Amino acid sequence: MNNRSLRRVVSRLWRGQYGLAKTWWIFGVVGTLLLNAISGPLNAFAATSPWDGIEGVALLVAVVIVAAVGVIYGVVVTFGLVRSAMAYEGNRVWSWLAITLTACAWIFTLLYLVV
Repeated sequence: MNNRSLRRVVSRLWRGQYGLAKTWWIFGVVGTLLLNAISGPLNAFAATSPWDGIEGVALLVAVVIVAAVGVIYGVVVTFGLVRSAMAYEGNRVWSWLAITLTACAWIFTLLYLVV
C-alpha cells in the first residue's frame, strides 16, 4: 500500500465513510487485535529485558513508537466509529451499542494505565 492509498484509507476511516459494521469489525476488532499482537510480545519482552546500553535505548524507542501508533490508531478508529454510528440508518441499538462499548474500552484503558 503506497502513501497515497494509506492516506485515503485513514481519511475515509476518520470521516466514518466505511459504515458501522466495517469500521467496527475490520478497524476496531481486527486492527486492534493485530496491534495487540505486536505490542503484547514487545511489552512482555521489555518487561523482562535489561534497560542498559544501546539495546535498552532501542527497546525503549520501540515501545514508545508502538504505544504512540496505538493511541493514534485508537483515536482515528474512535472518531470514525462514532461518525459512522451517527450516520447509521439501521436499528439505532447497534450504533449506540458501538459507541457505548468504545467508550467503555477507552475508560478501561485509561484505568489500566492509572492503576
